[in-house]
Amino acid sequence: MAAAVAIAVLGGCSRGETANETLPEAPPSATETSEALPPLGPPDLPMPPEAREQTPAGAAAFIRYYMDVYNAAQSSMDPTYLDQFSQDCSLCDSLIANIREDKAAGYTYEGGEVSVSSASFGDVRDFKVEGAFSINQAALNVEGPGGSRIDDLSAPAESLTSGAILTWASTDSTWILTQWDVN
Repeated sequence: MAAAVAIAVLGGCSRGETANETLPEAPPSATETSEALPPLGPPDLPMPPEAREQTPAGAAAFIRYYMDVYNAAQSSMDPTYLDQFSQDCSLCDSLIANIREDKAAGYTYEGGEVSVSSASFGDVRDFKVEGAFSINQAALNVEGPGGSRIDDLSAPAESLTSGAILTWASTDSTWILTQWDVN
């Protein structure tokens, strides 16, 4: 009987089939799994797969992405996606409210783009991670409906150090910014 099974198995090899037609499928790789995740963020600025990893490097990638979303929110005066990626974060809520109020007042922003110059996060514990990051913000000019500069809302260029706490949202496979402190 064993000889018959061996002949049947070997017979499959002699039919000219290639190995990939007869071997079982391999489990999906991390890349394939992240590609299968539903997109998050603005359609023209989707969250990159590395920002959806539950690792310190994924947290750093998320902070960089969040700042890109912040730049898009300032440019479009629409903080919808900032709101999607933060929860119970007082600084985030304040920025979101400011953008909404300024838009309602007819204000526009020129400049103010933020870039992350460094980011470092610790180990993920209980679906949370803490870290520090530094940002550079270009000068921000806020203009009223008539085009006049609003000095008390405008700001010079500056470099800031920040701390953050991120919480993992397993339903969307993403980090959520829950605390952002600027030093």
